[in-house]
Amino acid sequence: MPLQLAPGQRRKPKQLRSRLMVETILEAARQIFAEHGFEAATTNQIAERAGISIGSLYQYFPNKDSLILEIQRMHHDELLALIRSAMDKSGKLPLREAVRSIIGANLDMHLSEARLHGAFEEWIPAQTQLVDRERFQQEMVGLINGFLDSRPELPKGQAAKSAVFVIMNLVKSVMHAAVSDAKAAENREQILDHVVDGILACLQPLPENATPPRPHH
Repeated sequence: MPLQLAPGQRRKPKQLRSRLMVETILEAARQIFAEHGFEAATTNQIAERAGISIGSLYQYFPNKDSLILEIQRMHHDELLALIRSAMDKSGKLPLREAVRSIIGANLDMHLSEARLHGAFEEWIPAQTQLVDRERFQQEMVGLINGFLDSRPELPKGQAAKSAVFVIMNLVKSVMHAAVSDAKAAENREQILDHVVDGILACLQPLPENATPPRPHH
């Protein structure tokens, strides 16, 4: 069933007390979705976990669809911060170790709340305008380009742009598959090895007579 929400439908908290209540509601919703999945979760469970009345919840979130959308927006910001931090910490590592550290942090974040991330994929339409995916994509591209530019051993220019397109979609596909695979956590090391191999292959300089592939939009 499509999400039942129109843009701007949620009441915006203005006072500190209201903002704190919204934060409490979102944390409770995040826990309930992670424990029960989106479909089985109810707003009553979320209100009870948050320690508020269902009426108070509905003042800010008209239904659980609005909650999952807001949590995904938060997830995007958290993921960008995580990747930025992992890149900063891995700056002096050899290339393979640096890439493995960054991808490992990303994978661990997704596996730690697999049911929640699975709910994002199952219930939020890929083309919805209710989540600003374009902003997220642009910021992620900027982070990756910054990392590539900081590594003198890596190609620059058009070859690097093509590599970023492939790397982003490779990592995205693996992360999405991992949250729905019960054995992904126990196969973490092997998954990381394969993803890192794929990324490093993308970053190899192309032959002089080869034309870099054009990204498809």
